[in-house]
Amino acid sequence: MKEEIQTPSGSPKTSGVNEILINKDMKFKEVLGKDIQLLSGKIEPNHFPMDGMPDVLADLINDSVKVYGSPLEYFACTLLVACGSVVRKKAKLDDGKYINYPQLWIMYIGSSGIGKDAPLKIAFKPIIELDDISYKDYKAELDQWKILETHAKKEKSEIPPKPMLKMILIDDATPESFYPCLQQNGGLTLHRDELSGWFSDFGRYSKNGEIQRYLSLFTNGSFSINRVGKDHIKISDPYYSIIGGIQPEVLPSTLKENQLKENGFAQRFLFAYPDNAMQPYYNELIPNPVFAVRYKRLIEYLHQTDFGTLTLSSDAKDKYIEFANEMVTERNNTKIGYQQALYSRFRMHVLRIALTLELVKSFPYGLNKEKTLSLETMSYAIAICRYFIVCGLKVEALSFSKTENKFDDMRQLAKVLLEKGLRQLEISKITGLSQPTISRLSAIE
Repeated sequence: MKEEIQTPSGSPKTSGVNEILINKDMKFKEVLGKDIQLLSGKIEPNHFPMDGMPDVLADLINDSVKVYGSPLEYFACTLLVACGSVVRKKAKLDDGKYINYPQLWIMYIGSSGIGKDAPLKIAFKPIIELDDISYKDYKAELDQWKILETHAKKEKSEIPPKPMLKMILIDDATPESFYPCLQQNGGLTLHRDELSGWFSDFGRYSKNGEIQRYLSLFTNGSFSINRVGKDHIKISDPYYSIIGGIQPEVLPSTLKENQLKENGFAQRFLFAYPDNAMQPYYNELIPNPVFAVRYKRLIEYLHQTDFGTLTLSSDAKDKYIEFANEMVTERNNTKIGYQQALYSRFRMHVLRIALTLELVKSFPYGLNKEKTLSLETMSYAIAICRYFIVCGLKVEALSFSKTENKFDDMRQLAKVLLEKGLRQLEISKITGLSQPTISRLSAIE
């Protein structure tokens, strides 16, 4: 039988964490710090920084926001993913310990009607055109191959290798077709209006560790696939980026369905979660074609250039170490598993964002002779990461606020308070739980 929440005599009956925050002393807020913000959804206002964005992207972003009214961060995030998608493994950043590619997993969150489709269309239009050209070339090569195949069979000679489709983007595929495409191309980018459909397909076609494959893809881990009646597939050092939207009403259940927070899958994403996004009113502004043309040239430059290996400048390395150690401190200072995984990933996220930015900044004249990533670029990448950190906390707050069982909400809050060293009587006053219940939680801990 489920235990009911009991309210201690003399204390106001509370209906949730937000009400608790309003009624309780400031000392409790000071003790809890970020954890109480996380559990209550009280997160400070958050704005995507633009002061370091390269002009070729900043001009297109600002113009698109005026014309389409979508949140600024949607355009910024899709453009960054798009730029990395055409580079793939032709650029890598060596920090002295690890290798990172311009690979990003970004999910932008917003209700229906606030403009999640325009950023994808603008960012990936020139890349879709590149894929269209590749497909036409492939069809011509395939037609020629079929002629050669027929001739080889008649002559009983060796059949020439079948041509492979070169592609950058993918929006839907079964595991059976996805892995060969990834192997043939060395890297792919998933772009999808609504990622909820992609998530719902997990395990639909195969029960053999699909989520674990994606966890490996994030860290460019090599893996093999052996299946009866199929050719052996070995995928080495794969590149895979992801960009797409999801509605906040759908996100908590989506993450819960496959335990995506518990297994660290969710924390591999950077969340673009704007404050108070509203559906834009129609206006008669039209896009400035100059910015779109310049962006297309940027994509062509990134697609055609072999950048090789970049390293961190001395100042950039110092800045990175400072931020990385800050993330370690944040991770060690929380007992909440979601936050631990969240902070841990930003040591990798910041390098990938910084690499993408440095490549964009090199347009159109190329990298500096030393091929080093600058302090300016690293500082701006860190500022972007701070935006994403707050968004990640908002996602956890969203999941918490959607919990149907408020008794479990209070139990989770009580556990945090116990970890912070508060007395059981104080916790009882804050949560409305009985002291015997809190005592049992303490014994479990």
